[in-house]
Amino acid sequence: MGLTIHFKLRAPPETDAAQANELVRQLRRRAQGFQQRGRVDAVQPLGEDRAALRRATDYKSVPHPWKAGAESGIEIPAAVGFLFEVAVGRDCEPLPLGLCRYPRTVLLGGRRYRTELRGWCLHGFCKTQYASLHGWEHFRRCHTAVIDLLAGARRLGLAVDLNDEGDYWPGRDLAALRRNLDEMNGVVAAAAGVLKDLADERGGARVQSPIFAHPQFERLEAEGAARGQAAKLQAALRHAAR
Repeated sequence: MGLTIHFKLRAPPETDAAQANELVRQLRRRAQGFQQRGRVDAVQPLGEDRAALRRATDYKSVPHPWKAGAESGIEIPAAVGFLFEVAVGRDCEPLPLGLCRYPRTVLLGGRRYRTELRGWCLHGFCKTQYASLHGWEHFRRCHTAVIDLLAGARRLGLAVDLNDEGDYWPGRDLAALRRNLDEMNGVVAAAAGVLKDLADERGGARVQSPIFAHPQFERLEAEGAARGQAAKLQAALRHAAR
């Protein structure tokens, strides 16, 4: 749970491996420019080994092999690719960037499913929510840097699809971003508070969440509770525990 930027990168259909490698290197040079200007903390080396490819695993929802009416998530491992990560800022998730090729089909329960992943592409996300533990300005720097890095990839010829849960993109609306951040922080704080209280009541395991470290946690929890989030969650949890 938390404000997240989801994205898809796609190279032109005729792109070969050498061209994909060069596109990713150009993208990395752009990210290094962001680092030099202080917009991100660090840019990691380019990787194409198994460890790097594991971070590019995609997923697809398919009918569950034996539960009628249910769905199951199936992993789609990258076959080859060129990847690097950007350390955006403290308590912001790293931003994965690059291009990969994926198998045309995957097997589950004896049945093959089309992956619908063609050519050189990458689907990824970056949760920026908890950068706000260090104040609005730090969060704003992280969130807008991720958007600008991704949107700027279009200048290299990549197709870019962006879904910004903070509503900053596409209008670069900082007021909407701050409003959504405050609301989501309140939701998370209220939920974390309810879970902690229930765990304390029942002597369960200690509840942990980054939101507890927010310097304004109590205010956020109260605001989230005022919106009814805490009461709804508490009622749902107590009903589930019966």
